[in-house]
Amino acid sequence: MLAERGFGGIGLTAREVDAAPPRDLRRLLGAYGLQATSLNSAGYVLHADAAAARRQAELDARLFAAAAELDAPVNFIPGGLLHAAAGMPLADARARVADGLARLAERAQREGVRLALEPFHPMAIGPRGCINQISAALAAIEPFPWIGLTLDLHHSWWDADLEQLMSDHAQRVMLIQICGIDLPADGGVPRRAELGAAGSQEVRRILRLAAQAGHAGGIEYEVFHDQLGAPDIEDLLDRAAADLLALTE
Repeated sequence: MLAERGFGGIGLTAREVDAAPPRDLRRLLGAYGLQATSLNSAGYVLHADAAAARRQAELDARLFAAAAELDAPVNFIPGGLLHAAAGMPLADARARVADGLARLAERAQREGVRLALEPFHPMAIGPRGCINQISAALAAIEPFPWIGLTLDLHHSWWDADLEQLMSDHAQRVMLIQICGIDLPADGGVPRRAELGAAGSQEVRRILRLAAQAGHAGGIEYEVFHDQLGAPDIEDLLDRAAADLLALTE
């Protein structure tokens, strides 16, 4: 369905990586003229539960093996305070994230794999990530010039440092993920939306900045099927293609 609509690639999750060996994934993608634009997700380095930490380490190994075969960046998600030991101070959690990032960065360099840290919206500090600002993410990767950032606009469109990131550090952005930004009237957590439904002007502006800065990485359209009310997949992809083309006009 993606190839029929002219898409060039697809982001792969752990489910796809577990479904087939990396070489088979490469052959399957090649048969449709697609490339893997990212692999999700390594990291989650705050697990207090030993079994969960072990499962994540095993997943990290599978993701790195797939990344080496597919030449796709591995997305590093730090993990949030809800994964950490009860009562862990935020500063301690961020220090543990720095240690975990260093370990995976060294592994990425050793295995010739691209690794990209994703900063998360502050509202996701519990379940997803305790590295929230672009400035903090840049500081975290500064010692490792071979790794970069995943810029998910759902999480970072609000950040005052976004324009400076594009003007001064565009080469560190490996992947930009876009979607519509739905701001609930009741002040609740911002939600992902289809591009045609909300926030397309903000996305257009940021993509223009990226183009002006010479962004050479991938651009993914990231929405979650269940959060959209499980629309018909064919119709969703038709709208996605039309909305993405509209951004270039």
